[in-house]
Amino acid sequence: MKPVTSFLLFSATLSLTFSFHLSIANGSTNLIQQVCAETHNKVNCVASLESNPDSKKANLQQLGIIALNLASSNATSTFSYIKTTLLSNKTLNPVTEQALEDCSDQYMDAIQQLDDSLPALLANATNDVRAWVRTAIADVESCENGFKKNIPGEQMLLSLRNAVFRQLCNNVLVINKLLIRTNVGGN
Repeated sequence: MKPVTSFLLFSATLSLTFSFHLSIANGSTNLIQQVCAETHNKVNCVASLESNPDSKKANLQQLGIIALNLASSNATSTFSYIKTTLLSNKTLNPVTEQALEDCSDQYMDAIQQLDDSLPALLANATNDVRAWVRTAIADVESCENGFKKNIPGEQMLLSLRNAVFRQLCNNVLVINKLLIRTNVGGN
């Protein structure tokens, strides 16, 4: 590439990056769109964040709080679903019952990790947020893997719920990464 072309490409990239960071720092009305453009599933990201009416006026940190609350609510709902399934379904085979018990424990751990992430996010402890949210994802992946390994064909029992949880947590991780990039957060 010619030096002039390289310089123009570098300048354009720098300008776009700066304007993106500036709009995030200023709480642009398109913040949800900008954040979700960084995720693997923009449509679901936008839908989840916009499900909270406060998101339209939120800054980046406030969107992080909203995203964390959505992930935590989802985990709590799945935990309740697992407990209800265990209590109401007396025909579960022992292997499925044990897998559900393990998932119950793993979701309880994931909820605790997300609960710990909220004060960390408020304190701009982005490394802690990243570690705890990743641990929550790992807990749910362990749940999924337990079904795949021990009960092939029955993993569908929680697969969709697990996938939604991972997406919601990934939204948190993207927001956290953007907080680090904009120097709003960091340890």
